[in-house]
Amino acid sequence: MEKIRSLSEFEYGALEEIGNIGIGNSAVSLSRIVNGIVYTRVLDTKFGLIEDIPKIAGFSESPVLGTLMRIKEDLTGYILVFFPGNSAKNLCLSLSGEERKGNLTDSMNLSIIEEVSHILAGTYVTSLAKFLKLNLSISIPCATYDMSGAIFNSAVTEIGYIADFALMIDAEFLIKEKKIKGNILTLLDPESLDSLLKRINSMINQNP
Repeated sequence: MEKIRSLSEFEYGALEEIGNIGIGNSAVSLSRIVNGIVYTRVLDTKFGLIEDIPKIAGFSESPVLGTLMRIKEDLTGYILVFFPGNSAKNLCLSLSGEERKGNLTDSMNLSIIEEVSHILAGTYVTSLAKFLKLNLSISIPCATYDMSGAIFNSAVTEIGYIADFALMIDAEFLIKEKKIKGNILTLLDPESLDSLLKRINSMINQNP
């Protein structure tokens, strides 16, 4: 039976720091598209088995806007970005500058969510690449409106269960005085996860 993976304090701390850097850097890009200051912070970082993620992440029964992107080049996997209903509405209102009658599935709102999700995933992956000297990129985003559990299960099915573990970052954004919460879920295939953790641990022996 395969041993259940656990992260060392150093590995967890490194992944947490990469998340903080990535989410922090996203504020600059988001500020440009909202034409105002954006404040960001990481609320929590979680790591666990794929089957435990719905419980770990606290998926609710309320619909969310979820966006799926593929990680390519030196690592292989996927990134999911979730925005709860109210946060998605606030986000769309902040970026569009108009009330869309609560219709989160119209083309403009989906486009907004995809753009913001791509920024968040892109800055996170860029931070990961710079931190660990990797060559990484992400695919174009695809957003959908459904229950978080349903989106997650569909994504895992599409991925084909290539990933055993997932890393989730809970983030909060303040845009035009509106508080917005989002979740960034990273799923790497086992080989990519091993490579990632080996690179992190190799840092221990650098610059002692």
